[in-house]
Amino acid sequence: MTQSTMLTKRRVNLKNWYRALYTIPRFEEGEYVDPVTRWLIAMRAAVLVMTVISGLLGGLLVLVGAPERFSLGLTVLTTLGLVLAHAGSNLVNDYWDARHGMDTPDSPRVNYGPQAFVTHDFTPTQLLMGTALILAVAAAIGIYLTTVAGLPVLAFMALGAALLLFYSGDPFPLKYRGLGELTVLIVWGPLMVGGTYYIQARELPGWVILASLPYALGVTTVLFGKHLDKIAFDAAHGTRTLVVILGEVNAKRLTLVLVGLMYVLTLALVVMGVLLPTVLLVFLALPLARVTWRMYTSPKPSEPPPGYTGWPLWYVGATFIHNRRFGGLYLAGIVLHILIRAFVPLV
Repeated sequence: MTQSTMLTKRRVNLKNWYRALYTIPRFEEGEYVDPVTRWLIAMRAAVLVMTVISGLLGGLLVLVGAPERFSLGLTVLTTLGLVLAHAGSNLVNDYWDARHGMDTPDSPRVNYGPQAFVTHDFTPTQLLMGTALILAVAAAIGIYLTTVAGLPVLAFMALGAALLLFYSGDPFPLKYRGLGELTVLIVWGPLMVGGTYYIQARELPGWVILASLPYALGVTTVLFGKHLDKIAFDAAHGTRTLVVILGEVNAKRLTLVLVGLMYVLTLALVVMGVLLPTVLLVFLALPLARVTWRMYTSPKPSEPPPGYTGWPLWYVGATFIHNRRFGGLYLAGIVLHILIRAFVPLV
């Protein structure tokens, strides 16, 4: 997407907003793209659903473990803060990847979707001010939550901010040292889910951490898929993601193991009595897991199949769609758990 496609007329296009929230859209040369759509694309808004699910999961677990402390307002506000932090970190990490020479006009990242710091869809001042505003609002929400729940919230904020902002950022870019996947597991599990729970319940029992892992593993598989799609480019440019370190074959195998663990851990939560069998709704996502299995046990095609969108991405699409379905079913299963416990207390 060039500057000429990003005209700045003052009108909105709700259809494009939806497209930008659901996928990474491409636009024809000269096609009008409103400012909101441009920012949604720059923030990679389509992937923010993963953070929404983690925030809501933390709130629902409060209803499971400490229902008297549950606050819908705090759940929504915490989730909003997490989403803004995620969006801001996406922009910060795109800046660092461009500065480090990892995102270039011929890189996979720029080919599958506009990278604002490479395609110059905004001026440097616009990007700086927009990113600063997003992170400032996220920080303000965090400060307010600290006044509500106490100083330990600052620990969640500080660790989460460090991991998200230094994912690609200097002085110690985690992604370039094989730590990106572990970072995602920690952030989208214990930090986001556990932090949301703590803000309301003022404690963080071990079962909450365990209950965060099935979904956090799914988010981690998404990153594995993304790095598998970029493995040749990353290896050639010295970006030592865990996928590059393990090699393509081993990374694919590990991704499939993690997909399997999502279901195993969910079943373990039921066996341990932490959650009711309603959470086994996640097994309805198995057809998508089988699609992921087929794609990860077959070579990536040399060119996109007819009608395929998102090329050169291939592996990440399967894990993202599977994780989105799994996460929605996991939330639904926990909602059913809460309703059953509310109306059938002896269960």
